[in-house]
Amino acid sequence: MDNQKLSYIEEIGIFFEQLGMTRMSGRAFGYMIVSDKSEVSFADIQSALEASKGSISGTTKQLITIGFIEPITKPGDRKTYFRISERNVGDILKSRIELFVKFSTMLKKGNQLKKKDDNVSAWLHEITSFYDWVGDEIEKILDRWEDEKEKILTKQ
Repeated sequence: MDNQKLSYIEEIGIFFEQLGMTRMSGRAFGYMIVSDKSEVSFADIQSALEASKGSISGTTKQLITIGFIEPITKPGDRKTYFRISERNVGDILKSRIELFVKFSTMLKKGNQLKKKDDNVSAWLHEITSFYDWVGDEIEKILDRWEDEKEKILTKQ
């Protein structure tokens, strides 16, 4: 693999860390982006990133969970392959927002268990209000995206 691709893979890895994920998840995702193959095997990822089986196993599970990649199988082949997800970007975003709304519900419950209002209570109220608002607004945003998507994508 050339140095430009290796540099890109590391850049994505560092960015994923900033998102609160593992660097290896970013590196695996970056590898899949720059790979000339439409799907890659577990062994391909492990070899390209010089990583342990355990590391790649956790990494692929994390990327599947967030909807960035999906596992596929091929008839007559016992290996599992992975490809960049073909899910609609709106579906991926909705699933992430649903987690924030669920988190908001959990935070509200925690706030109700507090014995007194304080700065933490005020922060919890603000963040849960924001997450609830985002959850309500996301449908409007996704509808606008569907209306604009073709215009935007044909400009490229």
